[in-house]
Amino acid sequence: MKTISSNCLTFLSDTPPLKNKGSGISVLLFHIIKALNGNFTVNVITFCREVEVEPAEIESDNFDIDVHICDKSFFTSYKRLKFGVFKKLFQFIAFIWSIPGILKRYDSDQNTFLTVVGASIKPVCKAWILMKLAPRSKHCLYIVDDLELINKKYDNKFELYLIRLFLERSIRQADVLITISEGLKKLYKNKYDKDSTVLAPHFNKVPPLADKDEKKEREFVFLFTGGLNILYNGSLKFFASVIDDLNKKSTHDVIFKLVVQTYSSLADFRSLNFNEDYVSYSTSDNRDRLLDVYKQCDCFLIPYSFEEADHGLITTSFPQKIAEIIQYGRTILTLGPAYSSVNNFFVLNDLNYRCEEPSLDRLVEAITDILVDGRKFDSYYSAYNKYLSKESVIRIFNDIIKMKDQ
Repeated sequence: MKTISSNCLTFLSDTPPLKNKGSGISVLLFHIIKALNGNFTVNVITFCREVEVEPAEIESDNFDIDVHICDKSFFTSYKRLKFGVFKKLFQFIAFIWSIPGILKRYDSDQNTFLTVVGASIKPVCKAWILMKLAPRSKHCLYIVDDLELINKKYDNKFELYLIRLFLERSIRQADVLITISEGLKKLYKNKYDKDSTVLAPHFNKVPPLADKDEKKEREFVFLFTGGLNILYNGSLKFFASVIDDLNKKSTHDVIFKLVVQTYSSLADFRSLNFNEDYVSYSTSDNRDRLLDVYKQCDCFLIPYSFEEADHGLITTSFPQKIAEIIQYGRTILTLGPAYSSVNNFFVLNDLNYRCEEPSLDRLVEAITDILVDGRKFDSYYSAYNKYLSKESVIRIFNDIIKMKDQ
């Protein structure tokens, strides 16, 4: 166990930080921790249930930090449990049993517990318990989703019940609140009069991708990477219909294709009824293999819903893939409303290319601009260095340490 330092950060996350097999918060947390390690003493309290990854693999991916896996002894039991509710119960019991060890191991006036919160209220419940039982430490919430709106959208009654009990009181009691976007920052400022620090997603520094295979030069490949859900599906279908039309009319000297690289199932992909002559499905459970897929694309596509019902989620979410793909030396096209967090980021940094309305003419215009002038990446690299890099993460956490000590 590492010695507690004056800059000790102990992350609490239901999903463990993972290098290759993770998605969502697992990847986000892994890269933030890697950026901080060496400048801060970093610890992680986590669980193996959410990702069903061997505890040894979690420890291997995080060999250079102190990792406490609360449900490590339950891993084999999870495989025998048929119902998810029992697995969740085991996870919570494991956390309760771990509390004495957590307090002994980490609670100190030199420590900050930092709980990462996604679409579920359960991490907030755990954070609230630690706030009550670990008064010597400081407590911070890093919220990456508007969890209340998401659970209302899916009518998750139990989650909403816990949100009513714990969200506001935990936000108000937290010493520091961190949010993933300016939209989420404004939401909690207006709702709870609680100011927050914005920490955009971070991805470790990577080199630009190699050029794509010469034999595929007549193909112009757009790549979407992410899950298939209500925030993306409508704009993905619109985009696919436009390139389908362009290919049939042969208005350009290339064949347009769209690759959907996703952890969603093939059935989910097929349910969207794409023309599979031009739209293909790709999936991988290992992030290292994704680079071969990425290398064959000419432009990354970031779609967002234009539906007014999704307005709140569009303004508060910020896809972590931006911090990765902005480094790859490929054009990026955003397709979504002007108020989306991604388009706001692109406007702030004067980045191309954007289509901010579900208009055939506007989208064709954006695609044509990319074909003519889509090889300028200096502004992408500049935006990464300023807002998404290791240095930006360290700078933000140095400011947080100063804030909590005041």
